[in-house]
Amino acid sequence: MRIAVVIHTVGLILRIFGAILVLPLAVDLLYGFYQESLGFLIAGVSASLCGELARRQHARERGLTRTEGLAVVAFSWLVVALFGGIPYMWHGLGVIDATFESMSGFTTTGATIFQDFSRYSHGIFFWRGFTQWLGGMGVIALFIAILPALAIAGRQLFFAEAPGPEKDRLTPRIRDTAIRLWGLYVGLTVLEVVLLKISGMPIFDAICNSLTTMSAGGFSPHPLSIGGYQNPTAEWIFIVFIFLAGANYSLQYRVFRGKPLALFRDEEFRVYAVVVLVSALLLGGLLYGFSQQPSEAYLAGAPGGGVLVDASTETIARQSFFQVLTILTTAGFATDDFNLWGDGAKVILLVLMFIGGCAGSAGGGPKIVRTWLILKFAINELYKALHPRAVKPLRLGGRVVPAEILRSIVAFLLLYLLVFALSVVCLAALGEDLMTSITASIATLGNIGPGFGAVGPMASYAHFHPLAKTLLIFTMWVGRLEVMTVLVFLQPHVWRTARYKASRHQALHSW
Repeated sequence: MRIAVVIHTVGLILRIFGAILVLPLAVDLLYGFYQESLGFLIAGVSASLCGELARRQHARERGLTRTEGLAVVAFSWLVVALFGGIPYMWHGLGVIDATFESMSGFTTTGATIFQDFSRYSHGIFFWRGFTQWLGGMGVIALFIAILPALAIAGRQLFFAEAPGPEKDRLTPRIRDTAIRLWGLYVGLTVLEVVLLKISGMPIFDAICNSLTTMSAGGFSPHPLSIGGYQNPTAEWIFIVFIFLAGANYSLQYRVFRGKPLALFRDEEFRVYAVVVLVSALLLGGLLYGFSQQPSEAYLAGAPGGGVLVDASTETIARQSFFQVLTILTTAGFATDDFNLWGDGAKVILLVLMFIGGCAGSAGGGPKIVRTWLILKFAINELYKALHPRAVKPLRLGGRVVPAEILRSIVAFLLLYLLVFALSVVCLAALGEDLMTSITASIATLGNIGPGFGAVGPMASYAHFHPLAKTLLIFTMWVGRLEVMTVLVFLQPHVWRTARYKASRHQALHSW
């Protein structure tokens, strides 16, 4: 791995990132927050200067190896999150808290440090939403689309960042693919803004919430999330767009290109639709019983006394579909404090946290296709236990799944669960109760945001120990990049090779 080439490419990305900070700066100026806007100016100038210095690293050979592509993706996300935290520091947050909020934004996690929302400017709320919008489709994918210099190495970067075990490519050129996917992404976001505005939501809130819906992010400018608007029409609009955010964007692009059956021919999408429907029906049944006899804790603690008290069928259906989708797709919004629901309802939501959205979507988590393939593999093994001579290949969508794909899925899930288990142990050791440790770990690793216990949908992560916040910053980073992209750099031989190439390059340069 040539470290100079990696630094050079990260510098190109960081330089453009600095220019992007003009947008939240303009929002603050528009709403009269002149002093607060200086935070974005400082962050933008700092990122641009550091990016320019990094860009000037010697990098005559522009092509990236696979390892270098992974390094650019992994460390670009980390560096961008660090610079993206500067505006939060300007508003009074410490370094760790600011980095936590920034990483939660770019990874579309939606876990927040904020407690008093009145302290922050419009630019900050726009920035929270915009970071999630950038992270949803991918920071690298955006820069491949707008920066021709990155298109040379675009394939390695795009595939290293694209979520899911199987990456669809719409066009032979990766840059064209990135542009078309971003075009669809922008179009759906604008459409949602228009519909939310028509439903009665203020235009600023409609923009911020749309940015975080299509990215399956979950940040909202309202302290009570979507439930704070008390707008059933808007909630149904969210349900539709959250569902789309959890589906494969490549397949949606084909639908808009005149192939309406592309989604339904995809086996993963069919499983996704069935999981949503079955989970919502089960949750709806449990919520109906809960609405007839709500707990004292719910009556005392839910906002407005709780929307499920003597709720109508429409309200229960809306609550069920909304919360199933927002947890499954890792959007992380809330229309009620589900932390106060009955245990049966919470078990359903907890299971959904370990599934995630579709491959190629904005959703986080392990992804439905991986879970589905592991389930089919287990069923095949049970069949072979009774019929050891049987030949029964594993298929997905009519195609045989290669053994190397299955091995990579098994390796991913093992590493995913290992990181999850280590995070739970560390949080418990730092003083958190077991439920909070479990759900905070999966909520950050799966980029979901809210959990149960002390990290419920109406709570924040502000009370965590600084070491716990640092750990959760790491789990958000690892989870967004699908574990492998980051953990591969824990292998010593990667760095030994990098040091060897650097010393060899320096020797040749001295000659």
